[in-house]
Amino acid sequence: MSAAAALALVLLSAVPAPAVEALADQLRDAVLAARPEAPVAVAVQGPSAALSESVGAVLAARLTEAGLPALLVAGGPEAPARARGQGGRSLLTLQLRVDGQLAAAGELRSVWQNFWAGRTPVETGPARLVSGAVPADPATVLLAAAGTSGTALVLDPAPLARFPVRTAALASGDLDGDGRPELAVLVGEEVVVLDAGGQPLARHGLGDLPPAAVPVREPFGTLCIAGGLLAVAAARAEATVTLQLRGGQLVRVGAGAGPTLGCGESAEPATFVPGVARLALGRGPDREVVWGGDARSGHRLLLFPDGTARWTAPGGSPRVLGQVGAGAALVPWGGEMRLAASSAAAAPAEDRLRLLGPGTQEPSVAVPGRILQVQATADLRGAPALVLGVWTAEGGSELRVVRGAR
Repeated sequence: MSAAAALALVLLSAVPAPAVEALADQLRDAVLAARPEAPVAVAVQGPSAALSESVGAVLAARLTEAGLPALLVAGGPEAPARARGQGGRSLLTLQLRVDGQLAAAGELRSVWQNFWAGRTPVETGPARLVSGAVPADPATVLLAAAGTSGTALVLDPAPLARFPVRTAALASGDLDGDGRPELAVLVGEEVVVLDAGGQPLARHGLGDLPPAAVPVREPFGTLCIAGGLLAVAAARAEATVTLQLRGGQLVRVGAGAGPTLGCGESAEPATFVPGVARLALGRGPDREVVWGGDARSGHRLLLFPDGTARWTAPGGSPRVLGQVGAGAALVPWGGEMRLAASSAAAAPAEDRLRLLGPGTQEPSVAVPGRILQVQATADLRGAPALVLGVWTAEGGSELRVVRGAR
């Protein structure tokens, strides 16, 4: 970290960022409406310790000023014990994320220890979901980037999940309304939804959909999570579907709009090219055939079968990059939009993920197998992470997680 950035962090620790104060006000109102038993212990985890401590301190102060005594405790599995140890009767656990917005989501519950339970603590009463979101300002982005994005990439030693068949698409977003992102995977003839720890939450088979008129040999498709719905487009099927997570099951709620480049407000409609794992953009003679790509926050990425990529930033000229494979996506990282890209090797025993940005630094990490999908998400602590869909030599696939390191 530069001396200027370090000085900025010192100043920010004394004067909360505007977004932090606005979020704390939202969360204070939600907590007060729940009428928890005082004192309330506040445990916040997020992309950086600096941001977590800032949000926690401001929120605890706001609650106390409103007449609800609050105290700070460290997050994690031991948070309930820490809360009880400091006299807390209720516990608010929050996870933060920064991606254009400063968002918080978590639970408020009692941590009162029943006398008749003996040595085993009993947390009574139902948990109440608490969440809030405000636009992120530059000061908040700086706090979030402190000590998290780092100058290196690190691959988790163990896969997040394994599948006996190939992955075709990934998507991340909130499907159950708790403010935390789930991970959707198109694999084989089904869609699987996982939590941040890689545990399956729901599955939905697609085998009953009519097959495509011209079959595609390789698994290929697009997924999009937006507005609590999951849009599924598989190149091997003629129809597309929209799914909703209800009571631990994925339920069909309608037809899908078809494959897209990107997801959400920036998504561009596309069509599958018959017989091959490709997308066609536009119409008529002007359409472009691409391996895939991404579109978000005004940025547009196109991936071409010859191993080149074209990345256009808002208001900028297209930037052409070489040696970029099908496993590539635009990802918010350290307060900037980056390109996370696999190599263009056809069947590597070991692939390499690079993180490209506006500067000259290009951190990278080796990944066993071939990277075919890249998805930005948040881990259990709310810190930014990349989930990779990796095809293995045995014919199956794995989900691998890459994080930033100092």
